[in-house]
Amino acid sequence: MNRILRASIPPLCRWHPALRSTRPSFLLGGLDRVASDTPCTHVAQARRRCISGVGAAAGQDKHAVLASDTPTAANPNSRRAILLGTLDQRRLSTEDFFVPSGLPHKSLRVLAAPDIRASLAYTWQRGIDMPFPSDTQGFLYWHHESDAPALTGQVRLRITKSPHPATFPEAQDLQLPDGRIWNIPIYCIARRSNYAPLRAQLLSDKLVTEELLDTALSVSASYGTRTVHPNSESSFIWKFGQIFPVELEMTKASVWLLGRSRGQRLVLKSPFSLFQRSGTKEVFYAPFIGKALVQFERSTLPEHEGTRTVVLRISKIVELTKSETSGGVDGVPEPKEGGLVLKRTPNRKWIPWSVDVDQPRSEYHAQASRALAILFDNEEWQAGLASRRTGVRGNEPDRLITSTHL
Repeated sequence: MNRILRASIPPLCRWHPALRSTRPSFLLGGLDRVASDTPCTHVAQARRRCISGVGAAAGQDKHAVLASDTPTAANPNSRRAILLGTLDQRRLSTEDFFVPSGLPHKSLRVLAAPDIRASLAYTWQRGIDMPFPSDTQGFLYWHHESDAPALTGQVRLRITKSPHPATFPEAQDLQLPDGRIWNIPIYCIARRSNYAPLRAQLLSDKLVTEELLDTALSVSASYGTRTVHPNSESSFIWKFGQIFPVELEMTKASVWLLGRSRGQRLVLKSPFSLFQRSGTKEVFYAPFIGKALVQFERSTLPEHEGTRTVVLRISKIVELTKSETSGGVDGVPEPKEGGLVLKRTPNRKWIPWSVDVDQPRSEYHAQASRALAILFDNEEWQAGLASRRTGVRGNEPDRLITSTHL
């Protein structure tokens, strides 16, 4: 079944009667072609045709009400849905200008599937939806770094001062209160029915493929009896030296390592705290409270020479205070910016945290090695790409010289 609607058939069948009798691939196929094949200068005309078509379909059955069209007590502007023509930053127009300023949610439709809506939220704190900042306006677009695996793709909002796409390159992406970039990762887009319109537009823009969405759906990890999936709160890395945050007082910190066709979740157990036996009980101690940014690196320590061993370095100490329980543990080294994360051995010696991906020494290290091996695989893949690019560029001068002499 078509990826556009696969994860959201039940609600879509309620929203529009045509979807109960029409295959999604047929229903959206023509619109996909309009969105992907129509030049930017004609997107506005395509928008008007799509809006007209949706209005006609609704008029044929006065009882066919879209779920997202039902009145709410919120600001009526939150129900006014923009019709986006593309998520490709190279094809943006003034009509793609998105203004969720001051709203907890903002609806949108897309040219590839104009009869369904997505509702985008900013963030939530303590169970309460927080509104978008008062100056939030700009362009939604698909972000994917050129040297990154396709699984790192995400929708972002580029904040601009005007509705003109020419201002896009100099602008910055919307941030969350903690400084992270606001985004909707491919995992949420592939899985959640609310993002069916985004799936439709990304496929229409040829920014993602069915296979990529299937792969995104398959990325998961076991957590006790539960299965967990990446979301917008998750930390993602795909190469050595990329930073991710950890809370110093937490018993666990997790990060997703992404490869070309797979992703693995790595759980760091008590990176800055420890369990210590006190009499007959095992007591958890968190000597420090705060936040740090850390990064995985290839080990250059003498004892790891000739191996594929990974260490964890503290890139930045964001905040650090000693906790009230710090006196219960003797000799715990204080985290130092630029230093390595340390772990205590059974004989109470502190050594750098490390994992040899080829020779794991415990079940935990075996799980960690499968995730960390992705970083080595990505490094080899990137080296291969660079080598091929160099080879192509190396041949170009010969062709140019020959052409000049001719």
